[in-house]
Amino acid sequence: MVFAVDPEACERTADAVRVALQRRPDWLQAFEQDWLSAAADFDSEALERVVDKWFPFACACATPGYLDEVEHTVKRMTEGDTEGMVFFDDDGNTYDADNRPVDARGHG
Repeated sequence: MVFAVDPEACERTADAVRVALQRRPDWLQAFEQDWLSAAADFDSEALERVVDKWFPFACACATPGYLDEVEHTVKRMTEGDTEGMVFFDDDGNTYDADNRPVDARGHG
């Protein structure tokens, strides 16, 4: 199953981003560092930029199943299991893991 990030899975607020990012503690820590840097200068525009920067990550965390699928794919690739995977280039052409062209259904 292919999941897409739901851009409405999270509100565009610092609190909502913070809650969603709990799914990925490393991202939450980076968000908090960015947030504290912007807050130290009392710069509301900088704080808004931090929320804007981390909002897509928060939506990825809040979209049911999305990160699970990504993590599963990364695990498979790390283990060398690319059977049936199809990769796309910038022009939408499809290839297998060995860079051989395949049609849209994954057949050579």
